[in-house]
Amino acid sequence: MRIIVRLICFLLLWFSFSAQAQSLLARNISLNIEKQQLGKVLSMIETQGAFRFSYNSNILPTDSLVSIHDNNLNIAEALDKILNHRFEYRQAGNFIIIRYAPMELVLLVNESVGNTDLYTITGQIVDKQLHKPIADASIYEKNLLVSEISDGNGYFSMRLKNISQPISLTVSKENYKSTVTHFLAEVNVVHTKGQVSERFISGNLDEVEKTWLGNALVTTGQKIQSINIGGFIAKAPFQFALLPGLNSHGSLSGQVVNKFSFNAIGAYSAGVDGGEIGLIFNIDKSDVRYFQFAGAFNLVGGNVHGAQIAGFFNQVIGGVEAAQVALGYNYIGKSFEGFQVGGIYNHIGNDFNGMQVSLGLNTIGRRLNGFQVGAFNLIAEKQEGLQVGVAANLVRGKSRGMQIAGIANLNQQSEGVSVAVLGNYTASTARGLQTGVINYAGKLKGVQLGIINISGQNDGYSIGLINVALNGYHKLSLGTNESTPYNVAYKGGSKNLYNMLMFGMNSKAGEKVYTAGLGFGKEIGLFGKFSLNPEISSQYVYQGSWDYLNLLNKFELPLNIRINKWLAIQGGPSVNMYYTKQNTAISNFGLLQQKHQDFSFKNPRLTGWIGWNVGLVIL
Repeated sequence: MRIIVRLICFLLLWFSFSAQAQSLLARNISLNIEKQQLGKVLSMIETQGAFRFSYNSNILPTDSLVSIHDNNLNIAEALDKILNHRFEYRQAGNFIIIRYAPMELVLLVNESVGNTDLYTITGQIVDKQLHKPIADASIYEKNLLVSEISDGNGYFSMRLKNISQPISLTVSKENYKSTVTHFLAEVNVVHTKGQVSERFISGNLDEVEKTWLGNALVTTGQKIQSINIGGFIAKAPFQFALLPGLNSHGSLSGQVVNKFSFNAIGAYSAGVDGGEIGLIFNIDKSDVRYFQFAGAFNLVGGNVHGAQIAGFFNQVIGGVEAAQVALGYNYIGKSFEGFQVGGIYNHIGNDFNGMQVSLGLNTIGRRLNGFQVGAFNLIAEKQEGLQVGVAANLVRGKSRGMQIAGIANLNQQSEGVSVAVLGNYTASTARGLQTGVINYAGKLKGVQLGIINISGQNDGYSIGLINVALNGYHKLSLGTNESTPYNVAYKGGSKNLYNMLMFGMNSKAGEKVYTAGLGFGKEIGLFGKFSLNPEISSQYVYQGSWDYLNLLNKFELPLNIRINKWLAIQGGPSVNMYYTKQNTAISNFGLLQQKHQDFSFKNPRLTGWIGWNVGLVIL
């Protein structure tokens, strides 16, 4: 009677598990399709069944044409018909995973004996059609997280302890349909609150194993389990590990996500959903959540959420939403959001949102939105925020924030502020502010402030000692005025604002003077060939000795009349204010304050007058 009750409980439990597992595959659908692409047919089945497929498009011939006419068949039957029984299907949440499995295998049980304390199963895995043994097949009990791998003759032996549920052995092998065999041990069926659950993780879960460190440290058995079992992952509350091959989950550790894992040296797991501490290293094939620490390095194949700390480096193939610290470097394959500190190097494969700090190099594969500090910073596409480079900042796309560099800022386009000790270079359009000793913009629509300002086309404002617009405003004026009969000035920049380098002289005996200085002007178009050029300038006046400070400050308002494409005439009034400390004439030099004195000031060193200028302008 006792055995019968246990059998009934087992059957009820089995049927409930089966009903849950097969709920999607057992749904009925109707298909009337004639020569349509397989990919479209799968989409129709998804719509009718209200679920999603997951499959490798490289293996599934989605472009092949299929025909099926049946008004009452379940999803599993429909898939068998259109895929010719060459695939197997498993449910994970609201997904049906299609796995290429054209062959079938069989578990031949040699012995199954034991009790709740210890149960032993031995057997052999063989090919169903060829009756040949299958080596390297994965045999595992997912609730107990116990696994074995068949030997070269297909044999295995498994010891199960502390059994509280009916035993279900799953056998998986690449290109074979998985099979489940149930064993009725003498147990009291109970529901365990912490029972292991299974879920499916899509994507390439072998990326970690392809890295140099992953290939070197992950055991052969763990690699075989990854190939055979793929994305079907179990969850467990705890793992203790000495090395990847010596841990509480055995070769199945790479298929288990742990709530907490303590690794005396290092471990290989499917992921972490709580915390992980590795005194030397941690390797996880999928996601890590909340906290991870390693004395040397963390290597993660999925995404990281929370905090990740390593003594040397962190390498994440996926993305990161975390605070991440490494004394050596951080390498992120996808996007990052949070706070990142790397002693030598930080690399982000995609976008970065947050704060990034390094004593060496920072590289971002796409966009920065935040704050970046390093000796050298490189952004592939776009920068929005603050970028500080002890040496230099390079943005291959558009800079829309602020750049500060000890040597230089370089970008393709800029719409923010670029400040550099040496120089700024914008290959295309600069709409913001460039401040440095040397500034260059392919097309200036903003402001340049420096000693030398160069632009291909200048539609903005260049303020400096030398302003050159290669395809912009260049003029040379030759003229005379009331103080110096011979004057030459170079005007360069833009119509909005150009600067002037000015030289003048009076060689007449007794009135000899030499002048040189800088000025700024603006061209205002009036009508036709007429324009007005208000200009301000300041020139040093040499009157025979360098011991005196003599400054001639002017405001001029010349009218320009264009004669032809290359020549214009100009003339107009000027207001002059002259400051001098020289009251004694030297040799043949004169004193300007004695020659012109229309109005005076309280300061005896100041004098002023109304003047004029006329001349030619070479355009």
